[in-house]
This record gives sequence, C-alpha cells and structure tokens, in this order.
Amino acid sequence: MTKPILSYPLKLDNVPSFDLPLSTCKNRCMYNNIEICYAMPKNNRHEYYPSRKNKLRRNLKLIRSNKFITKLTKAIIKSKSLYFRFFSSGQLENLDQLIKVLNVCRICKNVKFCLMCNNEIIYTQLIQSKIKIPSNVNLLLSNYIPNEKTPIFIKDYFIKFGIGVTQSTIKKSLTTCNASLKNGLKCNTCTDCYNKKDITFKIHGRFNKKRVLK
Repeated sequence: MTKPILSYPLKLDNVPSFDLPLSTCKNRCMYNNIEICYAMPKNNRHEYYPSRKNKLRRNLKLIRSNKFITKLTKAIIKSKSLYFRFFSSGQLENLDQLIKVLNVCRICKNVKFCLMCNNEIIYTQLIQSKIKIPSNVNLLLSNYIPNEKTPIFIKDYFIKFGIGVTQSTIKKSLTTCNASLKNGLKCNTCTDCYNKKDITFKIHGRFNKKRVLK
C-alpha cells in the first residue's frame, strides 16, 4: 500500500500540498522564534499526530531522492486538482530540490502551482542558473521577519526575474490577502497566491500580535 505524501490543509480549502518538516525552515524564520508560525504543533494540534509527523519525514526523504519527480507527479495527477501548493509546512533546502519541483510543474502543465520560500539564496541561484520558470508556477520569496515590509530593492530585483514577494502585517489597512480580510481565514475562491507578485498577509490572534510587538 502506497503511503500518502499529499496534505489537504483546511486553511487552503483542501487544496493539495506537499509539506516538509519545520526543521527545513525554522532556523531562518522569526515566526518560529516568537512562536507564531501556524504550522508549529503549539499552534496547530494536527502537527502532533504521529501520522502527520511520519508523513513529513517521508516527504523529506522523498524530495532528497531521485524518486521525487515521478512519485509526486503521479500523486498530483491522481488528486485531479487544478491548484497545488508547495509548502504549507517547511520549505526547500537547496537549488536541486527547487529544480525538481519545477520539473514537476512542467509535467503537470494544466495545474497552477504556488511555492513560497524564505531562502533568497536558493532563488538567487535559480536566477544565476538561467533555468526558465514554468508559466504555471508562482514563485514567492517569503519575508521571514513578521510585520515587516519586504525592502523595495529586494522586491524589484526578484520581480524582474519573475519571482514575487510576500510579507505579513498586524494592520488590516496594509493587508492584501483575501483570506486574511474577509474569507474567514480560508482561501475559498481566491487564487492570488497563484498569480500575484506582491502579497501581504495579516497576522491573526491577540496573542500573536502581542508576541510580534514584544
């Protein structure tokens, strides 16, 4: 029996996602440091489940292997979804893994993909490699500092090469994410993450806001 590799986060209205352990991103992310990351077990009880932990460990082993492209492609086709997310938990470790992901996107050309990663080094390496980004994937550089706008020079540089940016805020007036504003924290029919190049998410929760301002 094939063990599942896809997740279906309620936050994303069950759009399938390929997730990795937080060990792949926590050392570069202040969301983890101040404990406001929504994928932390402390903030999401599902992350405590043994089945969830085992899936993330299997996925990390898979993306590091030469079986990743074949297995993930089959899983995406089987899901019959028109949208797909990398990653609702964790992130890429290196350029090699990003290239594998882009190859999956090329094969599944009828699916719209969104990939968020806070590692600007990996994206810079992609730009330097001159590998073409498939038109059906939206690559986004996540700002790993909560409540901080991505510097203009960084935003302009990456957008020039087809890579967008995301950031977060505690102010409703600065928020552009529809789920943050009016969809009850769910995406519903919004597809901005698959198309837009500058997205600002709202930080929710009284305690999270206090942690940000602390």
